[in-house]
Amino acid sequence: MKINLTRFLLSTPVRLLLAGLICASPITTQAKDGQAAASMAKAATELLASLDTEQKDTVTYEFGDKTRDAWHFFPNWAKRSGIPLSQLSKKQREPVMQMLTLLLTSDAFKEQENIRLIHGLKKDLNDPNNPRHLYFISIFGKPSVESTWGWRFEGHHLSINCTLGGGKNFSVTPSFWGASPVRVTKGDHKGLEVFAREQAVSLSLVNSLSAKQKKLAGIKSGKGPGPTASVSRKAYLPKSGIPYSGLNESQQKQLKELVLVFAGKYRPELVKQIDGRKKILDTSSMSFSFVAPSGDYVPHYRIQTKEYLIEFDNRSGGHVHSAWRDFDGDFGRDVISEHLKKDH
Repeated sequence: MKINLTRFLLSTPVRLLLAGLICASPITTQAKDGQAAASMAKAATELLASLDTEQKDTVTYEFGDKTRDAWHFFPNWAKRSGIPLSQLSKKQREPVMQMLTLLLTSDAFKEQENIRLIHGLKKDLNDPNNPRHLYFISIFGKPSVESTWGWRFEGHHLSINCTLGGGKNFSVTPSFWGASPVRVTKGDHKGLEVFAREQAVSLSLVNSLSAKQKKLAGIKSGKGPGPTASVSRKAYLPKSGIPYSGLNESQQKQLKELVLVFAGKYRPELVKQIDGRKKILDTSSMSFSFVAPSGDYVPHYRIQTKEYLIEFDNRSGGHVHSAWRDFDGDFGRDVISEHLKKDH
């Protein structure tokens, strides 16, 4: 895999997100994420209004339903909540795509499309039931800018979860992105690739480590991110890997950029809001660990802070599982708790 890493680190999306985390105006950010929340509630309401009674019963759940925590990234032989795109008309799919557009950057929106496409390439792409359409939308609670609600878009190797505490405060974890394969080598879509950045930046970082640094950061194996309802800090303590302070300036920059590859899948104004609650680039508690590469990719790596966990697993070189988790805030548990404290 050949990527111009310098060009990536200086790319507009990454620079804008980094700048946003450092100096964005809180007033401007609140206005933008407030607009996103209102537009998202409107799109979800439009979707629900377009459904018949049976479809609506399939899509909607009470916010407190235990199904909200029951996410996974397995193929569709495993039971999944919601209704798939294959059972929605072209018109009904529009608000679903609008919700994703409001949540994700343009690059990330394209990435989820590519992930779905990759999983459909072994079948007839023109078939309405092609696997790329077997991705499900679920809505939890009543879409509103006044009350807490959430939604999930999920299928094989993809689980995008959004919670809006009090209708305005965003949570986007658990955030799971994967694919198999990660690179299309033949056919009309030859050359299509996903997760190139995650692999290129991590490989560059690992290759830049000294023997002493590699000894500190190296781990023998990693289990990879699993579809658990929550992540226990105790399971990841004592923390493995090399601390941020143990890296030189260039390596520190690469580690921060690697974090932003994951957080940067979501729109900058939403990431800024989340960062305002709990710092995403918390270098005081950040560490990096990895399983040593045997080729041109890092088979497993982990980035951990006091609040967040990022795991990337690609042990075969062509089958990726990756996740961004919040120890206390998956499914918006932190924003819901804060909302209840303030308003009740």
